[in-house]
Amino acid sequence: LSERAHRAYRSLVWEEPAFPAFFRRFTPVDELADLEIGSRPVSRPEAAASSELVALRAIPWVFAWTQNRCLLPAWYGAGTAFAEHDVVELRRLYREWPFFQTFIDNLEMTLAKASMRIARDYLVLVGDTDGARLFGTIEEENRRAVDAVLAITESAELLDRQPQIKRSVRLRNPYVDPMNALQVELLRRHRAGDTAARRPLLRSIAGIAAALRNTG
Repeated sequence: LSERAHRAYRSLVWEEPAFPAFFRRFTPVDELADLEIGSRPVSRPEAAASSELVALRAIPWVFAWTQNRCLLPAWYGAGTAFAEHDVVELRRLYREWPFFQTFIDNLEMTLAKASMRIARDYLVLVGDTDGARLFGTIEEENRRAVDAVLAITESAELLDRQPQIKRSVRLRNPYVDPMNALQVELLRRHRAGDTAARRPLLRSIAGIAAALRNTG
């Protein structure tokens, strides 16, 4: 399962030529350098001669995907791996192996926090056919991951077995969603040269991180 997930992840992140440019436009990774939280500088100086993604630190990589509610590093590849395996065996592993149970439970929580509906709004910052194509691939993998977790846990909805966490996520999301809508507009204005957008943009980044309880 790990090998299958690894292959799927690398095929998008490392082997897709259009991915680095898509990542920079689709997430606020460049703008994180102006915020005094997380790991700074965003890229490692000693890796300056390397490719863009190789030089990027791990925390900004995760943080950037958390901001647009995609949370891609936490689940991408899992759906493909599970889809190619016998669900009866996966259910047995979930019942009998504490490590696998913890892994699935953490995956489920991450998928519940993610929102492809909100992430899709960030596509206006990309503005090319490669962006739509890559996001389509991400959406498909997200659906596979959600379907697999529900099948393995034999649940109708994510977090059905953890009602307190489910309620917390559902109560929090209506307050986070408007911040994402504002962030998209502020990113557009900031990247177009509007200096007045910088301060509220940084506040939107801090606000989303606080609301989701994740910085990377």
